[in-house]
Amino acid sequence: MDVAAVARLVPGLALALPRVPHRGLVGEVRATSAGSALELHDFRAYQPGDDLRQVDWNAVARTGELVLRIRQDEVAPRVEVVLDGSRSMALSPRKAACAREVALLTAEVAARQGLAPTLLVAGARPERVQGPACRAVLEAAGFDAHDGLPESLGRLPPLRPCGVRVVVSDFLFEADLPGLCARLARGASALFLAQVLDAEDLDPSGGEGARLVDSESGAALEELLTEDVLAAYARRFAEHQRALRGAALRARGALLVAPAEDSLVSLVTGPLRPLFVAAGAS
Repeated sequence: MDVAAVARLVPGLALALPRVPHRGLVGEVRATSAGSALELHDFRAYQPGDDLRQVDWNAVARTGELVLRIRQDEVAPRVEVVLDGSRSMALSPRKAACAREVALLTAEVAARQGLAPTLLVAGARPERVQGPACRAVLEAAGFDAHDGLPESLGRLPPLRPCGVRVVVSDFLFEADLPGLCARLARGASALFLAQVLDAEDLDPSGGEGARLVDSESGAALEELLTEDVLAAYARRFAEHQRALRGAALRARGALLVAPAEDSLVSLVTGPLRPLFVAAGAS
C-alpha cells in the first residue's frame, strides 16, 4: 500500500456527501432507513431483521404481505468503509494494494473532513476500528477469508446508520445481488460500491497450461483456458456487471469500477470521481 500517495491526495479531496431537503439544520445528513422520525420517505417489503414496529399493518391487511414504512432518520455525519477480506482480493499484489489504498483514502479524507470514519474488514477474523487505527488495520489486512463477501458480512458487527457507506470489493461472486445491495444500502444515506478489479479479472490472458481457478476454494473451474472458455468468461463477466450495476441502482447506490493497474490519482480523477470531489466543493 502506497501510504505516501494517499497522503498526497488527502488535502485536496472531500467526500461527496448526499444532501436531502428536510426541516433539520443545514448540512445535516439523513439516512434512508427505518427510523423513528415523523417524515415518511417510502415503503418496501419487510426483510429479516427489520424493526416490526415499522410494519404498515393497514398495507398488510390490504395485500397480505409485510410492508415496511421507511422514514428518514437523522444520523451523525459518519462514514463506514467495508473492505472485502476474501482471498480473491489478493489475486495480485497490485490488486490488494489498490483495495487498501482506496479504503485508506476514503477513511482519511473523511477524517480530514471532520467526519467519523469506521473501517470494517470482512476477513476470516472480522475487525471493526475507528479513526487513526484504520491505517494500521489496513496495512495488516491479510485477505484470508475462504468465502465471499456475502458470507463474511455475517461475521462482521452490524452495519450502523451512517452518511456514506463505501464497500471495497471485487464483487466477483455468485450471490443474490439485489438482496446484497439492499443490505449494504440499509441505514446509509449514500452507498458506493468500489469494485477493484485486476487485469486478469477484466481480461484473463490464458496461455498454454493456464487454468481458471476459484481464488477462495482453490478449485479449478475449467481444465484449460481455451479460446472458447475465455469467450464464455467474457460473456458471464459482462452479464454479471450488468446485474451488479442494476442492483446497485435499485438500492440507490453507485457502482464504481476501479482497475487495479491504474494509479490512485487516475482512479480519483476517473472512475472514483463520483465519490471524491475537490476540497471545498462538497
